[in-house]
Amino acid sequence: ISFGQASSAGVKPENQDSYAIQIPTEPLVTTKGIVIALADGVSGSEAGRAASHAAIKGFMADYFSTPESWTVKTSVQKILSALNQWLHRNSQRRYETQNAMVTTFSALILKSNSAYVFHVGDSRIYRLRGGTLEQLTQDHRVVISQDKTYLSRALGMDLRLDVDFREFPLELGDWFIFVTDGVYEFIRDEQYKILIQAAPDLTAAANNIMAMALHNGSDDNLTCQIVEITNLPGSNATD
Repeated sequence: ISFGQASSAGVKPENQDSYAIQIPTEPLVTTKGIVIALADGVSGSEAGRAASHAAIKGFMADYFSTPESWTVKTSVQKILSALNQWLHRNSQRRYETQNAMVTTFSALILKSNSAYVFHVGDSRIYRLRGGTLEQLTQDHRVVISQDKTYLSRALGMDLRLDVDFREFPLELGDWFIFVTDGVYEFIRDEQYKILIQAAPDLTAAANNIMAMALHNGSDDNLTCQIVEITNLPGSNATD
């Protein structure tokens, strides 16, 4: 893969977003794949940054340590369930209070010729394929009014965790774009492709997307990750 990523507090005093890309060496790149993950600590929570950081750090540390016999889905579900329980236990009060450790979590795992998406919350993963942009994740929000929405699902919010999952084949030239709500609420869909193609590299593209969102009035933290599939292995019996 080729990739670029960037993050900023924006107009806020603290950045509560966390993100990572991990490309392991063999044999893990074959048995476990490449992981891209993004977490956005819930705004208004003093523990939001701690929650997003713990989710990303914990996931990256644990995923590559799971048994080789476990599928991608089994590995991720077990890890996220454990992380969710830990975050929930470490919240001193309920979700509505300022001490709740609650965060969104969106991850893409690239293994052999397949992609696996895991998602809870309202960060987004897009796929740009053949000029067509598709949102791969669903925003877990409850709309109260035109000006008021609430997060309906997130890590640490409840002891019971419901994670969206989808799997699909990869194609050469696929682009995946990860963004928090501080970005996508202030960027039109057609601007992603324009900004990526105009940039000299994907890190510059991620920074340009964030700059556009900030210029358009973003009032939240901003994080953008862009991944391009530049090579795929041949199919074989171990897939």
